[in-house]
Amino acid sequence: MAANKEAIAIVLDVGPSMNNAPPGEETFLQTAIDAITRILQRKMFSESKDEVALILFGTPDTDNPLADGECYENITIAQPMDVASFELLETVQNNIQSTDVSADFVDALIVALDHLVSSTQGKKGFCMKRLILLSDLGGEFGDDQIDTVVAGIKNSGTELNVIGPSIEEEDDDDDAPGPSTANGHTKDKTPQQRAGEAMLKHILQEVDGECYSFSEALPALSYFQTRQIRQTAWKCQLEITSNLKIPVCSYVKV
Repeated sequence: MAANKEAIAIVLDVGPSMNNAPPGEETFLQTAIDAITRILQRKMFSESKDEVALILFGTPDTDNPLADGECYENITIAQPMDVASFELLETVQNNIQSTDVSADFVDALIVALDHLVSSTQGKKGFCMKRLILLSDLGGEFGDDQIDTVVAGIKNSGTELNVIGPSIEEEDDDDDAPGPSTANGHTKDKTPQQRAGEAMLKHILQEVDGECYSFSEALPALSYFQTRQIRQTAWKCQLEITSNLKIPVCSYVKV
């Protein structure tokens, strides 16, 4: 079997800061849900065999194998790794709500990476593993696990993509609020968000990851992938003369 499938762990922040928005504008959470919806629709309409898992952080309860009562709390594997389905799409569109609980995005990445690796280990057909983090980085986080997540991403050959507010290239004052852009509207960033950005930029640089603002990601995700169909050869005989025939395989290009 050719290795042509992708395993994707989507890591979504549902903490309280994701529910903030200027009057009349979408919240970060709703914009993130729109992005996930488009990712799933692309997979479903192209009949992709790629597999997707959904990990939520900031949940009131905890449901992941790394939790021990002290670490990796308020992180839930809402959908284990599987082919994208209408059931998962319905869950994303209708059943995800913000909470009043914050969770560590670094811990959430470790939980997602552990699930991503364990779900694909020993299985054939996977050529790529990807983590997609969607967060406004408004929750508290610790820096004691940074080396762990960086080493895990590198050693497993996983790609890291981040979708969230626009991240400034240079920050002259980490304590001063700066603009945060999502889906066309702008609001000031909190000191916590700017600290999260600085940490996330470090991780992205270490693992050669990519970061996209919501305004960049949503238009790109609007284009559906075409269904991938394996070419089938048409076997026939190429007749040169009555005594000379060559077996050939033909393909039709449309």
